[in-house]
Amino acid sequence: MTKNKFISLQIITMRLLFLFITLFLISCGQKTSKKPEDLSKNDTLKTLTDTIHSTGEKAIAMTESTGQPPTQLEIQVNGLLSANPGNKWHVLNDNEARWISGQFDYFIAPKRKENPDYPYIAKGDFNGDGKIDIAAVVTDTLKRNYQLAIILNADEKNPEIISWKEDIGEDAAISNLPKTEIEGMVGDKTRKIKMKGDGINVEYFETASFVIYWNGSVFKRLQTGD
Repeated sequence: MTKNKFISLQIITMRLLFLFITLFLISCGQKTSKKPEDLSKNDTLKTLTDTIHSTGEKAIAMTESTGQPPTQLEIQVNGLLSANPGNKWHVLNDNEARWISGQFDYFIAPKRKENPDYPYIAKGDFNGDGKIDIAAVVTDTLKRNYQLAIILNADEKNPEIISWKEDIGEDAAISNLPKTEIEGMVGDKTRKIKMKGDGINVEYFETASFVIYWNGSVFKRLQTGD
């Protein structure tokens, strides 16, 4: 073998050896533990993933327990109700209301697309003083008693809460009736009333309806449907 050929063979051998060592080191590097910063990134990602899953599960549980997530208005009303010492009332929700088959899909679902608080909360100026009032169908902790909470000046610092208990049940649907003239029955007599503010329309689907209105000093009732 000539000297030049021997040198060339040495160079090729050295290159192959270098390539082998390089591949071996890369392979070992892949099997070693991850760097602290890589572990930190993965731990952060896992924490975020767990938080998202946990939040999602809580949201699902809340939706299942109340029928739908609480609206801002519902949260406001419940906050105002709980602010009163000894008050254990809260806004009625879908699971607590007792709708017969078909009522929810036919009467409630279409209106809820425009008003997410329907049929448990209505908002308006019910006593005609130019300030925002809220009416809500509420129930107690045992879910055995029902009434209407009329919250006057709801956006003010010290709102007044009036309880209306007459003919309010677990299947009452309420809505705002803009200020107008209404006609209905008081006992056996027909009366026309020119409202001083918005009215609270109370419906029992396909059964009866009446309007609660402000007469200047107290809230009164006018039967509008049987």
